[in-house]
Amino acid sequence: MQSIDSRRFISSDFCLFIYYTYGTASIQMPFAFVTFTIHRFCSILYHNRPFFRTNKWVIICIAGQWIIQLIVSLPFIFRSGHPCLIPPWVLIYLCGWVVVIPSFVNIALNIRIFIYVRSSSRRVQPTHHITTITNLNNTQQQQQQPPSWLGRREIFLLRHMIYMFIMFIGGWGPLYFFLFISQLTPIQRIARESAVLLCELSLLTLIINLFICNQELRQHLFNKLRCNFCS
Repeated sequence: MQSIDSRRFISSDFCLFIYYTYGTASIQMPFAFVTFTIHRFCSILYHNRPFFRTNKWVIICIAGQWIIQLIVSLPFIFRSGHPCLIPPWVLIYLCGWVVVIPSFVNIALNIRIFIYVRSSSRRVQPTHHITTITNLNNTQQQQQQPPSWLGRREIFLLRHMIYMFIMFIGGWGPLYFFLFISQLTPIQRIARESAVLLCELSLLTLIINLFICNQELRQHLFNKLRCNFCS
């Protein structure tokens, strides 16, 4: 998606709208992974704060994601040149926000989460003594420690999300890279088609992975199929 023939449209403003929508849609998926990582980061590291376990925090994360997406995509509108042509710097900008920045943020936050979970799992639970003062100290120490289910459940969820993020970046990253490189040097058709095929395979893998890991969805679909065949 490099240029749009403005003769097909009544106004060139429609080109700006198309490109703005394209930019917003491009960064939606990687920003969703970043939003999830930030949500889990605060929920795990600040588990003793009830706010990070409320629906308000979820709403703030989702709303913040969309606000940032709309702001980040503004260069597709406020740029010089023909409205139906994208300059190379915009593609560099898009590639950075789709691949580079989300990867850096996810890697940094996930490393911090794994370090915290690993260090928490190695803590020795304090033994209870008879005296009241010691019991009070033990209670305070236990309140500062993460829940006992934190390690196994959260690590599994984080590994699953990291796997999905790697599949997304590995599938869609080459396409945006070729999109940028094509502004500097011609790209062979087989390379572009291979990048598109890799995107489709990545998307198919993510859908299958979500279906396999979502037990409630599988059970719902199986029940629907069973009812259809029985009727």
